[in-house]
Amino acid sequence: MKPQKSISRRAFLKQGSTALCGVALAPHLSTLPSPDQQTNHLLGRVLFNGVHTYQQPDTNSLANGMHDHNDILPLLQLAKGVTNHPNGEIWFLIKDDVYIHSRDIQLVQNKLNKPREDVTRSGRLGEVTVPFTEAINTDKQNAVAYQLFFYGSVHWIHGLGENQETGKRYYLIIEDRWNESYYVDATHMRIIEDGELAPIDPVGDLERKRILVDTSQQMLYAYQDGELVMASAVSTGQATENANLSTPAGEYFINYKRPTRHMVHSDKIGINDSELYGVPWVSYFTETGIAFHGTYWHNDYTHPRSHGCVNMPIQAAKWIYRWSDPPIAPRAKKHTDRYGTTVTVI
Repeated sequence: MKPQKSISRRAFLKQGSTALCGVALAPHLSTLPSPDQQTNHLLGRVLFNGVHTYQQPDTNSLANGMHDHNDILPLLQLAKGVTNHPNGEIWFLIKDDVYIHSRDIQLVQNKLNKPREDVTRSGRLGEVTVPFTEAINTDKQNAVAYQLFFYGSVHWIHGLGENQETGKRYYLIIEDRWNESYYVDATHMRIIEDGELAPIDPVGDLERKRILVDTSQQMLYAYQDGELVMASAVSTGQATENANLSTPAGEYFINYKRPTRHMVHSDKIGINDSELYGVPWVSYFTETGIAFHGTYWHNDYTHPRSHGCVNMPIQAAKWIYRWSDPPIAPRAKKHTDRYGTTVTVI
């Protein structure tokens, strides 16, 4: 996949009005599709190099293939398997007698979108809807010509333009850490409507909602008025021989939210987690920057895999972002408050 030719900032159009559309989001009570769910619309993006496939959904069966990072595979059917991994029962059939383990792939789709004209300079949130897309650096002096933005990542869109030679339309993305700007194929992203980010069950009383993170079970539980309203498998901080990045036990409050964050880690613990663009639905609950957020670089929930944060499936993180206090306006870049929903980590 070669980078597209960049386009001039002058090509970007200044537009006016915005459209609103409400989309309901039900509580996320499961992190994996149910066995009877149709999966022929799903694809798997391979997360690592050297990922094996097997003749049966069992790591002790015959290995019959190998795939590398960012290979895209069809997911034909869910299968229950056997492995020593805690999440080992979830496999996918990708073709006859070829199975891949769920922890080795990100579940993705390949949805194209009509470019939107109602993008203003103040910015609209957009979500990547293809397995990955090239984000072309607008700075021609930058040593890196492009980055890859991945399915489910969220970015601020600040303009729509057209390559005069090809007629291809691009969104202008400005990342939130260093204000780097990129061009992304506009058909590869969808605009997130304000209604999608409306608060879920706002109650006004902070004591009526609370979140429990059980690091021994690698589970998150959300309670409202004493009743369980959402549960999700998670990945908390990892402890290694070189560093203890465990999520610290204690009682906290969600006090800071942002819909997207460009995260950078000097303490790299995986092949693809040192620099993470567009990490979605971030709800911070410690003064040291530990947060709930969506995850696209691994699918290894129920096993510690993070730098201290609580990694969640993207839709689960979005639910927490919307349900918990403090509320945040749909187009706010960030929001802070002294107190929000109580978070207990055990």
